[in-house]
Amino acid sequence: MNNAQPANRNLILIGFMGTGKTAIGYRVARSLGFRFVDLDHMIEDEQGMKIPEIFERSGESAFRDMERAALAKAAAEAGAVISTGGGLAAQQENLPLLQDSGYVIWLRASAETIFERTSRNANRPLLQTADPMQTIRTLLAQREDLYRRACQFDISTDDLSLDEAAAGVAETARYAMSGGL
Repeated sequence: MNNAQPANRNLILIGFMGTGKTAIGYRVARSLGFRFVDLDHMIEDEQGMKIPEIFERSGESAFRDMERAALAKAAAEAGAVISTGGGLAAQQENLPLLQDSGYVIWLRASAETIFERTSRNANRPLLQTADPMQTIRTLLAQREDLYRRACQFDISTDDLSLDEAAAGVAETARYAMSGGL
């Protein structure tokens, strides 16, 4: 876990797909009186197409560039809860931007929980494989260290309702962003 001083401007949620970044982030933003920014939705709006279509037309590398630019744009103003895509924190070159943009919380979940939460969603281009569970396990193993290094705090969402996870994240953010952590 990164112990750098948090920037007190924004709350950044990182983690693998299906860990609750969007649903929890929306609730946390309401609780804190912050605006909510979902980077995937921001990119889709700017590009005029859904994430799978962006992957298909432009490739993953171009999408990752779009994510980085979207984070910089969203974090330019204080007072946001920013839900990142699952791969943003998995790119080492994004770690300084993440840490400079706000207080970073990693939402974690087991491979089994992620599979259960994402299995009925076709809007997950990285899971359009012959064995999505193995893909999840492989990607989690590849990303875990970077997620850990990017965050100031982490929380498992496996056994929490959305409201319970949001309450924990909001209280942690309030404490940390007031200088408590």
